[in-house]
Amino acid sequence: MATLRQASHRRFAVGDHAAVGALRRLVSDQAGRLSGTPEGCARAQLVAAELAANLVLHADPGGWVLMRPLPPAGIELIAVDQGPGIADPAAAVAGRSQAPKGLGCGLAAVRRACSHFDLHSELGRGTTVLAVVDLAAPGHQPRGQPPRRCGGVSVGITEPCGDAWAVAPCGPGTAVAVVDGLGHGTGASAAADAAVEGFAAALGDPGGFLATANKAMLGTRGAAATMCLLDPDRETLRYVAAGNVNGCVLAGPARYRLITSGATLGLREATPPVPVRTCPWPPQATLVLWSDGLHSHTAAQPLGTGLLARDPAVVAATLYRDHTRGSDDATVVVIRNAERHEPRG
Repeated sequence: MATLRQASHRRFAVGDHAAVGALRRLVSDQAGRLSGTPEGCARAQLVAAELAANLVLHADPGGWVLMRPLPPAGIELIAVDQGPGIADPAAAVAGRSQAPKGLGCGLAAVRRACSHFDLHSELGRGTTVLAVVDLAAPGHQPRGQPPRRCGGVSVGITEPCGDAWAVAPCGPGTAVAVVDGLGHGTGASAAADAAVEGFAAALGDPGGFLATANKAMLGTRGAAATMCLLDPDRETLRYVAAGNVNGCVLAGPARYRLITSGATLGLREATPPVPVRTCPWPPQATLVLWSDGLHSHTAAQPLGTGLLARDPAVVAATLYRDHTRGSDDATVVVIRNAERHEPRG
């Protein structure tokens, strides 16, 4: 069975024009390992170069591009900065903005090359730009695709990343897990892989996840993990949280913080006694999960104006930008309950 583990992002710092060419070559190499066409690979290189050039020209003192593959034939690029922001994002995306340091058409070119594109910008706080390129699609990418309901970023301080996340449909709802393998690098990543195997075996059973993941991780370093089962029909979220993977449900003015238990999976044969808990999951709610590579108060802080309306990956990358500790692997996952449901009889 194919793993459900989502690919982690590679963080590439962009601070000068030399980095623009370096990122383009890196993206070209990544695209070449996927099932894309030469035209699709060229589009990915264009997107990388435009995003990086914008960071150099407009985001003093530069920023980052987060890159990950989306097999079999996709690549996700997220440009993140803490620059001055964009006064009129709609005009910038349409290619109508006045750009004293450039032609003002870079974001428009990026948007045309992408299957998914989104942008969030606030004056004085910075900008986040999402670009997903379908390497197999011919010509310009289709417009009007349905909005994505789930996204995340996972960035390691070394390779491979010791954090992991996975998401899968489960009946009428969705199952999601975020795992933080103890330590960093290969050993932590192996523990995270084992936890995701346990997740795949117990999608509809948070309590069962504890037992299967704990057993799968025996002999590894162990990990902290939070697994959630989101049921939009019943408007409830059932979850287990072993260790320091935090979570919060945002529903209008209401915030429901997930309760974590001080436990580590995979260290002993006996499954840690972590209870299965529930919290509300109303229509239009948003779930944010994050590992301890981000500050524990992440989702309790005021969010940027309009941020929750953006693509979940944009939300995740912006939270990562604003709250990363910078000294540990860091993962943020965002899931939106976008549909309205009729009240149950």
